[in-house]
Amino acid sequence: MKRTDSEEKKLIWTLLRSFSPAQRRILPRLLSKRDRILLLVLFAVFVISFGYGANSLINRYSVPIPAKGGILREGIIGIPRFINPLLASSEADRDLTALVYTGLLRNNGKGELVLSLADRYEISDDGLIYTFYVKDNLYWSDGEPIGADDILFTISLVKDPNYRSVLRPNWEGVTVEKRDEKTVEFKLAKPYAPFLENAAIGILPKHVWQDVLAPEFSLSEKNLRPVGAGPYRVVSFEQNTTGRIDSYLLEPNPWYVPHSPYIKTLEFVFFTSTEELQNAYQNSLIDSASIPGVIPISPADSPQIISLPLPRIFGVFFNQNISKALADDAVRKALASAVNRTRLIESVLQNQGVPVSDPLPLQTSATTASFDAAASAEILTNAGWVDSDGDGIREKKIDKATIPLSFTISTSDAPNLVATAQLLQEMWRAIGIEVHLSIFEIGDFEQDILRPRKYEAILFGEIFGFDPDPFAFWHSSQRNDPGLNIALYTNPRVDALLEQARTQTDRLEREKTYLEIEDMIQKEYPAVFLYSPYYHYEFSSGIHGLGITYITNPSDRFGSIHEWFIKTKKQWKN
Repeated sequence: MKRTDSEEKKLIWTLLRSFSPAQRRILPRLLSKRDRILLLVLFAVFVISFGYGANSLINRYSVPIPAKGGILREGIIGIPRFINPLLASSEADRDLTALVYTGLLRNNGKGELVLSLADRYEISDDGLIYTFYVKDNLYWSDGEPIGADDILFTISLVKDPNYRSVLRPNWEGVTVEKRDEKTVEFKLAKPYAPFLENAAIGILPKHVWQDVLAPEFSLSEKNLRPVGAGPYRVVSFEQNTTGRIDSYLLEPNPWYVPHSPYIKTLEFVFFTSTEELQNAYQNSLIDSASIPGVIPISPADSPQIISLPLPRIFGVFFNQNISKALADDAVRKALASAVNRTRLIESVLQNQGVPVSDPLPLQTSATTASFDAAASAEILTNAGWVDSDGDGIREKKIDKATIPLSFTISTSDAPNLVATAQLLQEMWRAIGIEVHLSIFEIGDFEQDILRPRKYEAILFGEIFGFDPDPFAFWHSSQRNDPGLNIALYTNPRVDALLEQARTQTDRLEREKTYLEIEDMIQKEYPAVFLYSPYYHYEFSSGIHGLGITYITNPSDRFGSIHEWFIKTKKQWKN
């Protein structure tokens, strides 16, 4: 009887079990083309099903965790000059300094001061002695050990006026002693409530800087090739043909505590304007951008934008020693009343900020001065400032000389500041005051105008810390550089209150003193306070773990950068 095809194939498969390997190799010849295709399809289905099942099992019983790797390209406005915690003055300086250096404490980006190089600290009952215990097994980014001598060395430079550190005012009356290789003791002449913020100052390595003399300190190449104990260390930087620094490349510091960062490479690219920075971000040339001013879209429209208010106040500060017109109390009062802050917020900041008319960022005192151009004009007229020649500008005879009501505002070329200055010029021209504008590149502005106090009026911002201690901004001892009393304000009673506030450990009592200080400053009109802009940080969707909720300075966003990540890996659930 003739067998069917089905029966023949069944017989072949039965016999195949007894075939040798060589005989089995002829198997494809025993299958039809259709059978071979079917076999391949079945095998592919098996592989895919197995892979899907394995992946489902992994996803069900594992969780993604941060993994090392990835590149973050960040854009910043400005050019770094001093990657040094004692000298950093620009945003670019402070950003890179925050990455390369760390202190006994650090700001974690959530409004908290947490332990960094310090393992723990103690405060005496009278608030005069702060004892810090340094962690074991700490190393600089070059592998050298960190000890108490590095801390003493850093503070000695801060306190030495020859090194011209902007931080010096916060260390007046403080001595530091070494109890052993891992213990340092800070002794205060009198209680200073915000002292713990001082402990967040970046520590310098003594073995790197000890041979650099004060005259060479700000000129040293070490300011551009720093060694620190922060989360990252410098690999290299690129300069263009003019010598301007275009970018910095950083890698994780393997000795950073609590652990080395996850993101493998940081590249910082420097821009000259907000527009240039925004274009780079929108064209994906960078992954994140630190925006000090206005952004083109509403922060609410993008989950990749963090917008936070900062305790900083922008205003016009008057140098009454240079301008006779500004030395007149009535003129300064009229200037303050003639400012339409609502218009400034809408036109300059596009509603990305809040109006300010107080010298301190205190929530309990947040008020907005009324805008009244007519009242301003009346104040000037009553004080003898009139337009006698019909040119639209008021004048007044002072010491037998006719003085025009005119002065110059100096500021940097930041777009928001230029736009603000132009609007103020328009507002004050409407009441008969002629305002000239002098605009400078930020580096020239700081070196040639701000530091030597060569201005009649200056449009600038004051940055406060967690505790709005105004000592550096309003105490008479801070009138000269590196002090920050840019209004050159002097009032013995205010000086006494500023000193008193620093000794008040009770926060409510200290705030009452701040309010009294604020009231006295406002009555003398040494400045016209304008607004506090929001800070914006844009980042791509591939960056995770930021957790930024409260900062006092843009560079604080890096307080927990060691927790940021781009890459992930799977870990089995417990």
